[in-house]
This record gives sequence, structure tokens and C-alpha cells, in this order.
Amino acid sequence: MPRVSKSPCWIACTALLAVACAPLAYSPLAVDADADSGVLRHQARSPADDSLAARVAASGYPGRWPPAVWRLEELTLAALHFNPSMQTARATAAVAQVELASAQQRPPVAFSVAAEHHSRQLDGDGPWSLGLALQLPWLASGKREARIERASLLADSAQLEVAEVAWRVRARVRDRLIDLWDARARESVVQRRLAARKEMQELVSRRVDAGTLSTRELAQEQSSVDALELERAAARAAARAATAGLAAALGLPLAAVGAMTIDVPPEPDDAELHPRQEARALALRNRLDVQRGLLAYGVADADLKLAVAAQYPDFSLSPGYMWDQGDKVWSLATSLVFPPGLRGQAAVREAQAQRELAGQRFLELQARAISDVEGSMQALALANESSIAAARRLESAEAEFARAGKLYEAGAADRMQITAARLTSLAAAGERHAATIAQLRAAAALEDALQHPLIGGFRSLPQAPSASAEWNR
Repeated sequence: MPRVSKSPCWIACTALLAVACAPLAYSPLAVDADADSGVLRHQARSPADDSLAARVAASGYPGRWPPAVWRLEELTLAALHFNPSMQTARATAAVAQVELASAQQRPPVAFSVAAEHHSRQLDGDGPWSLGLALQLPWLASGKREARIERASLLADSAQLEVAEVAWRVRARVRDRLIDLWDARARESVVQRRLAARKEMQELVSRRVDAGTLSTRELAQEQSSVDALELERAAARAAARAATAGLAAALGLPLAAVGAMTIDVPPEPDDAELHPRQEARALALRNRLDVQRGLLAYGVADADLKLAVAAQYPDFSLSPGYMWDQGDKVWSLATSLVFPPGLRGQAAVREAQAQRELAGQRFLELQARAISDVEGSMQALALANESSIAAARRLESAEAEFARAGKLYEAGAADRMQITAARLTSLAAAGERHAATIAQLRAAAALEDALQHPLIGGFRSLPQAPSASAEWNR
């Protein structure tokens, strides 16, 4: 038997084994499921967290962190860092990137070693025959390219999912912030109305004592005071609920959110936005669900390419060498794996049907986006009209209150008349606030329909890849 250590073939064999036997080591990742630890981790989150500050600085935020006053932009930046949905979306995108890298790998080369023992020996040679062989796979034309294209589109879709989750997180923060603005403003207005109503109650009580009014009017005033006290309690409860909802949307402890100084509600940047036709086009460009629908069509098209390629056999080439009792034997073998014909044709037809379905779903998403924009623009136009009408009514009521004040100073009106004018003005202020909140909610609905910020001037959502349909290049 020859000394195999001197054979170049065995040297190459040893090198291949060294490369193949260098796998990555297992790395444990423990998940702490202890309830107390989970509570402590959540309570330890802070708006002043260093990792949040680093992410904010990387986003290009110009101000100091943490801010003294929290607007929608700053709250959104915090939510994009702490909200668990964002962390899950980023992890999903990371998985898609790893799967893309795996799809880009070429089929592995197989290596085999064979040993045979012979009962019959030739003169001077041992009873063993030793050999090795390589298997070089060659996939059917287009199969690897289709797999790479499919994995690439899925990776782009996962990145779009990150951006879509970011938009949903921002929308939840925005809605809870509007709820908080609404509750706090309603409480303030109701508090002023309650003070004026109690003053009116005191004036009525004096006139009842003087015999100029009946106790019926006093009972009505008491009923109005009780109703306003209930309304104030409801506004306070709504403010607490909105604060809790905002904390959940941010992913921060309730105590941390309660300590924040929240900015006053902004006006929509451009309530009318764009002409209707331009808004439709903006929605079709911006809507992430539409872009993901286009990528889904690309994935279905790649599946069809893969099904077509799977109809053709896979080919492999296997060169080999054997030392057979003193004789050096070289070999070259080929193999073909033929797919079942009828099953392959059925797979192609199924992939064609799935691609047709993906195309119809994409068209449905486009139609839904256009309908959402048109409905939201109509609702915003009506909210704008109501806001203008409420502003005019408030202006008229405040003017009447000012005139009553002048008459009172001139001695031409009594205290009850000026208090009644004040109550009318405060009621109009409440209506004006309600119209403003309705306008903000309508603008928020249009934001969601367009997936384009209109409230708060925020423009720093994560960038998403363009669904340019690589399958169409």
C-alpha cells in the first residue's frame, strides 16, 4: 500500500475537510421569563436612555435630548426606539437578510471517501482499496437566479414592514396624543364653565332669597352645576386613560410619561393638502401596503420562474480517484435528476394562478388606497367647514360678552347678565375645541390614507426600499 501522506490528492482531501469542518459554534441565548425581571426592565426604561439619545442623534434631530417640551416628533422618536413592535419588525428584517444571504450561496460540493477490503490479494499489495470522489452540482437553468430574486424581494418586503410598523407606531402615538390634548382642554373649559355656573348659582340664590326668583330656577342651576362636575370628572378620567394609552404606544412606564411636559396641539400643516388627483397619486406612491403588494406580485412571479425551472433536470458531475491494490483508477460520472413531468406542469399552473391572484390583490390595494384618500379628504373638508363655523360662533359670543362687560361698567346691565354672556362664550369655546379636535382627527385619518405626515411636521420615519419590481427589469 502506498504512503498516502505524499499523494497530492490526499493533501487536497485534507484541505477540503479542514474547510468543511470549521462550522460556527452554538451560542446560547437565554430569555428571561421571570415576571419580576420583566417588570423591572420595563420600569427602567427612560426618555433619557443613552441608546435612545444615540439613535436620535443618528436620525439628524437638531435639538438637545431629552427635550424640555415633548411634541409629536420627539414622542415618535422615543416610540420608534422603545415600542416592542418596532424591535420585532427589525428582527424580522434581519432574518430576511440572512435568508437572502443563504439563497445567494451556490450549491455545496459533496465529497466522499470509500474503502474496500478484498479477500483476494495481488502479489506485493495489501487487501485494501481506497478512493475519493467529488460531486459538483449544476442546477437547472434559472433555478438559482429565481431563488435569489425571490429572497431579495422578501428581504425588501421585510424592510417595508419595518417602515409600515413605524407608521403604525407613529399613528398610535398621534391618536393617543390627540386624546390627551382633547381631555386636558375639555377639563380646562369645563372648569371655567363650572366656575361661571357656580357664580350664576350664587346670583340666583340671592334673588331667590330676595323673592324675585323661584326655587325652581335655583334647582335648575344646581342641576347644571352637577352636570358640569360630572363632565369634569369624565374629562379627568379620559386624560388619565389617554396618558396610559400614550405610555403603551411609546413603550415607556406610565410614571415617565406622566412627568413629561406635552406640547399644545398643532394645527394641520396644510388642511387642504393637494388637489384630489395629486393626493391619489401621492397615496399610491407612499402607501406601504401598496408597495408591499407590488413586491408580493414580484415574489409570485419569482415562484413561477422557479416552477418553470424545476421542470428541467438537475445535473451533477462527479470526478473520482481510487487506488485499487496498486492500480490508480480515475473516474468521471454524471447524474441527472428528472422531475415528474405531470407534477411539474401542475406546479407551473398553480404558480401562474398565484401570480394572477397577487396581481388582483395589488389592484385591489390601489383601489382601496384611492377610496381611503377620497373619503378622508371629504371628511377633512367637512371638519374644516365645521371648525370655521365654530370659530365664527366663538368670535360672536366673545364679542357679545365684551359688549355685556361694557354695559355692566356703564350700569346698564347687572351681574347676572354678564355672567350669562360669559357662560355663552365658554360654551362656544367648548364647541370650538370640539371642532378643532374633529379637524385634527380628520387630518389624522387623511395622514393614514396617504401615509404622509400632516400633523406635527414629522418627516423622519425609517427609509424603506422602493418596490421597483426587480422581476420587471
